[in-house]
Amino acid sequence: MIRRFIITAGMAIAALAAVVGASAPVSAQTSEAPSASASPTCYGETCEGQSPISANCTSGSVSLASIVLLGAGARQFLVDHRYSASCGTTWTRVTDINQPDCYYSLTAWHEGINNSTGARTRTASVSSGDACSASTTTMSKAGKSTRACGYSSWEGLTHCTAWK
Repeated sequence: MIRRFIITAGMAIAALAAVVGASAPVSAQTSEAPSASASPTCYGETCEGQSPISANCTSGSVSLASIVLLGAGARQFLVDHRYSASCGTTWTRVTDINQPDCYYSLTAWHEGINNSTGARTRTASVSSGDACSASTTTMSKAGKSTRACGYSSWEGLTHCTAWK
């Protein structure tokens, strides 16, 4: 009898959540793929420091290089060096590989080096966290080599992709 009540109550809650959820506005962007008709909002230097998702740079982007790092509890994370020809930018995306709950996270960032002066720049760090994925802000590719980096808390070491 109690089991039947719990199942019935659970079904009622699920139905209510579906009705309320259908009308609630969505404020967080959870997908890295904008709509097919979305055009980039910037190019090169004007994209510097922007979200690759908000700037519509992710559509058609490619991976230049990637590495798999171990985080807490030997969880695996993909650190991906992304490039958008339509925006002329690169960024780092970190994604949880083998975590059903995304409880653990990995810190990643993006680095650039000016090919003429040798000056280095670095984005703020991001963590994959509850979303199971995160991207740094974009960095213009003009006159720069860039790479993706992450910190393996399992090893206590920083790893980066090759400069591209």
